[in-house]
Amino acid sequence: MTIHIPLSTPGAGPSKYASWSSDPQDDLAAVVRTLRSSKKMVVVSGAGVSTAADIPDFRSSTGLFHDNGYTSGKGKARGDQVKDLFHVKCLSSSTLLAQHYSLITSLASLAISANPTCFHSYLSELASSGRLLRCYTQNIDNLESKAGLQVGIPLPKKPRGKSQKQKATTVHENRIPEVIPLHGLLDTLHCVLCQTVIPLEPYLPLPEHVIPCPTCQLASTIRAALSERTRRSGHLRASVILYGEEHPQGDLIGSIVEKDLKSVDCLLVIGTSLSVPGVKRIVKEMSKSTKARKGKVILVNDEYPKGLNGAGSGGGDWRDIFDFWLQIDIQSFIKDYLTNEDYITSIPKEEKKIPITPRKMNKLVYPPTPESLDRPSKAPDQAMLTPTKSKKRKEIEVVIPTPTSTMKRKYVKRQREVSPSPMPKGN
Repeated sequence: MTIHIPLSTPGAGPSKYASWSSDPQDDLAAVVRTLRSSKKMVVVSGAGVSTAADIPDFRSSTGLFHDNGYTSGKGKARGDQVKDLFHVKCLSSSTLLAQHYSLITSLASLAISANPTCFHSYLSELASSGRLLRCYTQNIDNLESKAGLQVGIPLPKKPRGKSQKQKATTVHENRIPEVIPLHGLLDTLHCVLCQTVIPLEPYLPLPEHVIPCPTCQLASTIRAALSERTRRSGHLRASVILYGEEHPQGDLIGSIVEKDLKSVDCLLVIGTSLSVPGVKRIVKEMSKSTKARKGKVILVNDEYPKGLNGAGSGGGDWRDIFDFWLQIDIQSFIKDYLTNEDYITSIPKEEKKIPITPRKMNKLVYPPTPESLDRPSKAPDQAMLTPTKSKKRKEIEVVIPTPTSTMKRKYVKRQREVSPSPMPKGN
């Protein structure tokens, strides 16, 4: 059962899937100790970590997917209309494409002028100390790069003798960036035909029409000068993953996740409602591997994740996934608790329970009773004892029928052992 720690945001927790903390301050101290002592931490972050940088999220009460979330040049758009602007179908509609570019222009301008938050600084400190195994972010603002982190998806390794499918799912382990952008990045454009990647900022504000690819245009100019047959030219689009399309590097991300599952010891899920199926799968697999190593899974968010059907405040598919749910402002949690030295020094150290090794019990000796005193002793006669083995000479154990023959045979045997030569006959 998940322990719910309400620290700032009022409201009842999902009693069916999370229980109220009996001592919030003590549980908060346990969470801080866990996060500060982990060696291979995986972080899954969402839009909630960037709202302090004035970049809106999507599904909160002030997010883009609500009616008051976005105002275009033609007035305020409804939440469902804004969500359609993040669907791949908007690229094939001239009307939706103009609104899509307007929204991308607005978000890109905010990302360019934004500064990293306390969370991004904490993430950078984790990486510098070698304790950040990986950060999987749903954000497209690239603020992690401004905080000094490596962001991106590595190019596939192409070993010889492997099939094309195997090549596409193999990565250079020593070149995996610290931050994996699950939904792409907002700072670049790429051609849908030749895959040319160019910076987005020089094209701001984006026009309301299709942006021709300069690489394809140059190739067409050269072919025309050589009197060669013309070919189709591509156009540019923002390098973000939209609803309704597959991630072009999904296999590479899957191989990185598979690698991190083998060593994660703590999972921090922060600032996300976990509404995207691919992110849900990553969190559940990471949680299973973390708990297999006796690690903790911690959720920091204003709301508990919803179920698969999107109804209620916490579906059964999240049962036993998290150990703690901190209902608190993200930046306050980082600044006031997780990186606050005054608070950290005030936390009592966790008492280590030293296992008590049971002592070996001696064989119990019961006091004699009157009957046992009268009973004859079962100890054998000294003359009947079997001779012990010696390191210098080997003695043969002989079954002796009578005491007389025992003494005789022992005497003969000892004479043979001490005599320097065989005894002459007739003596």
